[in-house]
Amino acid sequence: MSSGYPDHGLTPLRRRRGALATLLCLAAATLPGCGSTPSATPPAPSPTPPPAGRPPPLVVERLWLQSWFKGTPVRITQGGDGPIDIDVPIEFCFERGRSEVRPALIAVLDKVAESLRRVPEARLDRVAAPADAAAAPALALQRATRVRNRVRAGGVAAARLASPSAASTAAVQLRISLGPDSQG
Repeated sequence: MSSGYPDHGLTPLRRRRGALATLLCLAAATLPGCGSTPSATPPAPSPTPPPAGRPPPLVVERLWLQSWFKGTPVRITQGGDGPIDIDVPIEFCFERGRSEVRPALIAVLDKVAESLRRVPEARLDRVAAPADAAAAPALALQRATRVRNRVRAGGVAAARLASPSAASTAAVQLRISLGPDSQG
Protein backbone atom coordinates (compact mmCIF):
# COMPACT_ATOMS: atom_id res chain seq x y z
CA MET A 1 0.00 0.00 0.00
CA SER A 2 1.50 3.33 -1.06
CA SER A 3 1.55 6.30 1.29
CA GLY A 4 1.69 8.75 -1.58
CA TYR A 5 5.20 9.82 -0.60
CA PRO A 6 8.37 8.70 -2.41
CA ASP A 7 10.24 6.08 -0.39
CA HIS A 8 13.77 7.20 -1.44
CA GLY A 9 15.00 3.64 -0.91
CA LEU A 10 14.05 3.60 2.79
CA THR A 11 12.85 0.51 4.55
CA PRO A 12 9.33 0.55 6.01
CA LEU A 13 10.79 0.75 9.54
CA ARG A 14 12.89 3.79 8.63
CA ARG A 15 9.88 5.47 6.99
CA ARG A 16 7.82 4.89 10.15
CA ARG A 17 10.64 6.23 12.35
CA GLY A 18 10.97 9.29 10.12
CA ALA A 19 7.22 9.91 10.24
CA LEU A 20 7.22 9.51 14.04
CA ALA A 21 10.13 11.95 14.41
CA THR A 22 8.35 14.50 12.22
CA LEU A 23 5.16 14.11 14.26
CA LEU A 24 7.06 14.57 17.54
CA CYS A 25 8.77 17.72 16.22
CA LEU A 26 5.43 19.19 15.16
CA ALA A 27 3.89 18.34 18.54
CA ALA A 28 6.82 19.89 20.43
CA ALA A 29 6.62 23.05 18.34
CA THR A 30 2.93 23.53 18.99
CA LEU A 31 2.84 22.73 22.73
CA PRO A 32 2.83 25.68 25.13
CA GLY A 33 6.06 26.43 26.96
CA CYS A 34 4.74 24.80 30.17
CA GLY A 35 5.65 27.90 32.17
CA SER A 36 9.39 27.72 31.50
CA THR A 37 11.35 30.60 30.08
CA PRO A 38 13.21 30.05 26.86
CA SER A 39 16.94 29.68 27.16
CA ALA A 40 19.24 32.27 25.60
CA THR A 41 21.03 29.75 23.42
CA PRO A 42 19.27 27.15 21.38
CA PRO A 43 20.01 23.56 22.32
CA ALA A 44 22.68 21.79 20.32
CA PRO A 45 21.25 19.61 17.59
CA SER A 46 21.18 15.97 18.50
CA PRO A 47 23.69 13.94 16.52
CA THR A 48 22.11 12.06 13.68
CA PRO A 49 23.48 8.72 12.67
CA PRO A 50 25.22 8.69 9.31
CA PRO A 51 23.06 7.33 6.52
CA ALA A 52 23.50 3.63 5.97
CA GLY A 53 26.20 3.05 3.37
CA ARG A 54 24.95 2.06 -0.02
CA PRO A 55 26.57 -0.99 -1.55
CA PRO A 56 28.77 -0.40 -4.59
CA PRO A 57 26.76 -0.26 -7.84
CA LEU A 58 28.18 -3.48 -9.27
CA VAL A 59 27.25 -5.38 -6.10
CA VAL A 60 23.68 -4.15 -6.52
CA GLU A 61 23.71 -5.18 -10.18
CA ARG A 62 25.12 -8.63 -9.40
CA LEU A 63 22.37 -9.23 -6.87
CA TRP A 64 19.77 -7.95 -9.32
CA LEU A 65 21.05 -10.21 -12.13
CA GLN A 66 21.32 -13.20 -9.79
CA SER A 67 17.70 -12.71 -8.76
CA TRP A 68 16.65 -12.84 -12.42
CA PHE A 69 18.61 -15.98 -13.23
CA LYS A 70 18.24 -17.91 -9.98
CA GLY A 71 17.68 -21.59 -10.71
CA THR A 72 19.10 -21.36 -14.24
CA PRO A 73 22.49 -22.52 -15.51
CA VAL A 74 23.63 -18.90 -15.92
CA ARG A 75 26.62 -18.36 -13.63
CA ILE A 76 27.05 -14.85 -12.22
CA THR A 77 30.09 -14.23 -10.01
CA GLN A 78 31.92 -11.27 -8.53
CA GLY A 79 35.04 -10.90 -6.42
CA GLY A 80 34.31 -8.32 -3.72
CA ASP A 81 32.93 -5.24 -5.41
CA GLY A 82 34.95 -5.81 -8.61
CA PRO A 83 33.75 -6.80 -12.08
CA ILE A 84 30.75 -9.08 -12.59
CA ASP A 85 31.47 -12.20 -14.64
CA ILE A 86 28.55 -13.85 -16.43
CA ASP A 87 28.91 -17.27 -18.07
CA VAL A 88 26.13 -18.88 -20.13
CA PRO A 89 26.71 -22.52 -21.17
CA ILE A 90 26.96 -22.84 -24.96
CA GLU A 91 24.11 -25.36 -25.23
CA PHE A 92 21.69 -22.53 -24.31
CA CYS A 93 23.28 -19.98 -26.64
CA PHE A 94 23.57 -21.29 -30.21
CA GLU A 95 22.59 -24.21 -32.44
CA ARG A 96 25.53 -26.37 -33.45
CA GLY A 97 27.48 -24.75 -36.29
CA ARG A 98 25.32 -21.58 -36.26
CA SER A 99 25.79 -18.05 -34.95
CA GLU A 100 22.16 -16.99 -34.42
CA VAL A 101 21.50 -16.19 -30.77
CA ARG A 102 18.96 -18.52 -29.11
CA PRO A 103 16.08 -17.17 -26.95
CA ALA A 104 17.68 -18.25 -23.65
CA LEU A 105 20.78 -16.17 -24.40
CA ILE A 106 18.63 -13.30 -25.68
CA ALA A 107 16.96 -13.16 -22.24
CA VAL A 108 20.37 -12.91 -20.55
CA LEU A 109 21.67 -10.29 -22.97
CA ASP A 110 18.55 -8.16 -22.58
CA LYS A 111 19.05 -8.12 -18.79
CA VAL A 112 22.75 -7.32 -19.22
CA ALA A 113 21.78 -4.38 -21.46
CA GLU A 114 19.24 -3.24 -18.86
CA SER A 115 21.88 -3.49 -16.14
CA LEU A 116 24.28 -1.38 -18.22
CA ARG A 117 21.56 1.22 -18.72
CA ARG A 118 20.92 1.26 -14.96
CA VAL A 119 24.61 1.95 -14.23
CA PRO A 120 25.77 4.50 -16.83
CA GLU A 121 29.41 4.35 -15.69
CA ALA A 122 29.56 0.58 -16.30
CA ARG A 123 30.84 -1.05 -19.45
CA LEU A 124 30.93 -4.54 -20.90
CA ASP A 125 34.66 -5.32 -20.87
CA ARG A 126 34.42 -8.86 -22.16
CA VAL A 127 32.23 -10.26 -24.91
CA ALA A 128 33.44 -13.74 -25.81
CA ALA A 129 31.77 -16.73 -27.40
CA PRO A 130 33.12 -20.20 -28.17
CA ALA A 131 33.09 -22.13 -31.41
CA ASP A 132 31.87 -25.72 -31.57
CA ALA A 133 34.51 -28.39 -31.00
CA ALA A 134 35.13 -29.09 -34.70
CA ALA A 135 34.18 -25.66 -36.07
CA ALA A 136 36.45 -23.03 -37.55
CA PRO A 137 37.63 -20.30 -35.12
CA ALA A 138 35.76 -17.74 -37.24
CA LEU A 139 32.48 -19.12 -35.84
CA ALA A 140 33.48 -17.98 -32.34
CA LEU A 141 34.01 -14.41 -33.56
CA GLN A 142 30.72 -14.45 -35.49
CA ARG A 143 28.91 -15.57 -32.37
CA ALA A 144 30.61 -13.00 -30.14
CA THR A 145 29.75 -10.29 -32.67
CA ARG A 146 26.09 -11.33 -32.55
CA VAL A 147 26.19 -11.25 -28.74
CA ARG A 148 27.68 -7.74 -28.77
CA ASN A 149 25.15 -6.59 -31.37
CA ARG A 150 22.26 -7.83 -29.22
CA VAL A 151 23.49 -5.84 -26.20
CA ARG A 152 24.00 -2.82 -28.47
CA ALA A 153 20.42 -3.19 -29.75
CA GLY A 154 19.34 -3.04 -26.09
CA GLY A 155 20.29 0.64 -25.96
CA VAL A 156 23.94 0.47 -24.89
CA ALA A 157 26.42 2.73 -26.71
CA ALA A 158 29.05 0.90 -28.74
CA ALA A 159 31.81 2.76 -26.85
CA ARG A 160 30.77 0.90 -23.69
CA LEU A 161 31.14 -2.53 -25.30
CA ALA A 162 34.37 -4.48 -25.74
CA SER A 163 35.37 -5.94 -29.06
CA PRO A 164 34.12 -9.48 -29.66
CA SER A 165 36.56 -12.31 -28.99
CA ALA A 166 36.73 -16.08 -28.90
CA ALA A 167 36.03 -17.74 -25.55
CA SER A 168 38.37 -20.39 -24.20
CA THR A 169 35.57 -22.27 -22.44
CA ALA A 170 32.27 -23.76 -23.60
CA ALA A 171 30.31 -20.71 -22.48
CA VAL A 172 29.49 -17.21 -23.60
CA GLN A 173 31.54 -14.99 -21.29
CA LEU A 174 30.57 -11.44 -20.35
CA ARG A 175 32.20 -9.07 -17.86
CA ILE A 176 30.66 -5.88 -16.52
CA SER A 177 33.15 -3.39 -15.04
CA LEU A 178 33.16 0.24 -13.96
CA GLY A 179 34.95 2.97 -15.85
CA PRO A 180 36.90 3.08 -19.10
CA ASP A 181 40.15 1.71 -17.64
CA SER A 182 38.75 -1.35 -15.90
CA GLN A 183 39.53 -3.92 -18.56
CA GLY A 184 41.15 -7.08 -17.33
